[in-house]
Amino acid sequence: MIDTKTIRERILFLALKGELVEQNPQEEVASELIDDLCKKIGYKSFEKDFSDDEVPYDVPSSWSWCRLSDIGSTNIGLTYHPDDVTENGVIVARSSNIVNGKMDYSNLVKVSCNIRENQFLDNNDILICARNGSKALVGKCAIYMGDSKKIAFGAFMAVFRTPLFRYVYYYFNTDVFKKNFISDDSKQINQVTQNILKQSLIPIPPLAEQERIVQRIEAVFEILDRIDALQSQYVFNQKTLKSKLIDAAIQGKLTEQLPGDGTAEDLYISMHEEKNQILKERKGRLDKNIKELDNKVPYALPDNWKWVRFGEIGLFKKGPFGSALTKAMFVPESDDTVKVYEQQHAIQKNSKLGTYYITREYFNDKMSGFEVLPGDILVSCAGTIGETYILPDNIEQGIINQALMRVVLVPSVNKRFFQYYFDANLKKTAQEESNGSAIKNIPPFDVMKNWYFPLAPLKEQERIVEKIEELLSVLQY
Repeated sequence: MIDTKTIRERILFLALKGELVEQNPQEEVASELIDDLCKKIGYKSFEKDFSDDEVPYDVPSSWSWCRLSDIGSTNIGLTYHPDDVTENGVIVARSSNIVNGKMDYSNLVKVSCNIRENQFLDNNDILICARNGSKALVGKCAIYMGDSKKIAFGAFMAVFRTPLFRYVYYYFNTDVFKKNFISDDSKQINQVTQNILKQSLIPIPPLAEQERIVQRIEAVFEILDRIDALQSQYVFNQKTLKSKLIDAAIQGKLTEQLPGDGTAEDLYISMHEEKNQILKERKGRLDKNIKELDNKVPYALPDNWKWVRFGEIGLFKKGPFGSALTKAMFVPESDDTVKVYEQQHAIQKNSKLGTYYITREYFNDKMSGFEVLPGDILVSCAGTIGETYILPDNIEQGIINQALMRVVLVPSVNKRFFQYYFDANLKKTAQEESNGSAIKNIPPFDVMKNWYFPLAPLKEQERIVEKIEELLSVLQY
């Protein structure tokens, strides 16, 4: 895959250093352009109020560094009350109306309140997200190209107004500008204030060179947009193909059914003995709400396979409820502590993560029923749901927290086969039972344990896993 984001950043970096297009000695130098703009703004002339040590890097001799306040003006937007929102008011542009560097009008808010003249957008204003809950969104911007005095802009937004809007827009998308209000080690949410906008330094080329720079950037970005579209389609096709491969494999369509494998019916008999042993060893309870099989099966299986209920293939247990496990109970790691496994372990597939521990005394007293062992499967149950992780050997002794489910499978079910089936089918089932909406949580146990599971002979389960992984390795290559 081509890293178009890095290419875009590199193109902008070269553009702002004067290395993207050639300089023309016959063109008017940038200092004269800046001086003209200063006079239009109301200054007598352009006066440099910063030292050479303050500029980030050298630029061509025909260029000049200046402050944004030398070439344009800025305003902060409108503050309105929720009661001001109405169906027939004035449109207010917000951060959500900037999508991928362009104005998006699919989610509009209208208000009826007093709006000052300088809180309306003018054609070619650069609209900037000045505040947001994420550093990744602060500073995102778009050029407003519409009728003036039709749309206002909100309090968490700012505008910058300049005749050089096309060139300045690309400057706003560079790290040179963003470093004025976002630092890598900052732990707070930064803001784009009017003072930041006014004081930020910008390298200005001659006007004709600016036009060449913008044209070159847009020509390259147009090609990168096409690449992005093609790569998105490729990723979509890969995901679709992967899903179809797994679907076919777990339906027994990619492997041969061999008489020597035996039948799932034989496996089913031994499976119940295995389940009883797990219940005994892992402090589980006998499931009383598992229904008899009916005719509403998802699809036809090979003759030597068998549909079973999901709850029959193992022990499923969710983490401690509510106040049974809180952060106030966590203690520093020591020789006398037990680890608390979290969602991040299931999502990132890494048992080494995490810093939460409880005392061994509390584990022995209240939490031993939530213990996990090597080979157990963790399932994330809230937020990012359905991510599974088979715990490796030599893990720290630990328990699951409230956002995890622990799965202990019977030996008659291959763990990787279970994972593929879970990913390919059970998430879909959960979404269907959530009326098509995003899954916010694992369904109740009484529902989930009555889902169907296709039991194949164990040797064929193993061959299916091998076939899936062989095909996926080719697909990823």
